[in-house]
Amino acid sequence: MRRIRLRPGFTLVELLVVIAIIALIMGFLLVSIGSFRDTARLTECMSNQHQLQLGLVSWSQDNNGKFMSPASQEFPPGIQNPNRDLFWVKSYNTGASVPRIRDTDLDGMKDETDQALIDGALYEYVGDLRAYQSPLDPTGRVRSYALNGFISDIPDNPNNAWGPSVDRISKIRNPSNTMYTIAEHDTGWADNYNRGGWVVDVYTEWWKDFPAFWDPLDRLAMSFVDGSSRIVVLANPKLSEVVNQHEIPVSEASQIDFDRFSSWLNPLK
Repeated sequence: MRRIRLRPGFTLVELLVVIAIIALIMGFLLVSIGSFRDTARLTECMSNQHQLQLGLVSWSQDNNGKFMSPASQEFPPGIQNPNRDLFWVKSYNTGASVPRIRDTDLDGMKDETDQALIDGALYEYVGDLRAYQSPLDPTGRVRSYALNGFISDIPDNPNNAWGPSVDRISKIRNPSNTMYTIAEHDTGWADNYNRGGWVVDVYTEWWKDFPAFWDPLDRLAMSFVDGSSRIVVLANPKLSEVVNQHEIPVSEASQIDFDRFSSWLNPLK
């Protein structure tokens, strides 16, 4: 009778090698899944801004080419800004019948509400509160985005102090390279809301605002006046460490990124 020889089992070393290979593969898969998730969120962020941009341009077409105001300034009680109907959100028009901001019970800071967005000039053209909030935003605010502070007849750039402003789309020299929306962290306001439009001081090279550093791969999404949107990668992956507060001068480490953002902001570039 023929005997059947059985192969010996795995040795301990072989088992450890197999386990190590499986662990390595799992590690690669987890990294890939995480990267895919971040990219999907960034793409959704870009899609949100594209939706906002379409609404902003549609409003301009219905209003003789004027830009909606990016400002969101707070006025003293009892004082009504005659141009507040041009504000894209109405967060800071105090004295109104419907509260646009509320004081929290915990820290006394002001939180922007959904009603601030609904009452803004843009909402009629967008109709979706989710478009105002980036899926990358960890702060829980209802609005993640800010508008280019240099394009409006009520710009967030008093007396053109920080850069050139225009009041109509027809005056923009390069719409495909003029930024319209961007995700802004606005750490100076305890993350409860975005204050004003997004600006840097083009003339004296100061960071007034800075982008939201939410993507782990140093990417961010923006929309442009011509209807395009894009994902850009920061030139300095450590920019968040260099530009970590408002109102700071441009340094060598932040110069390249500053030049890019100031070019995108400048409507006459």
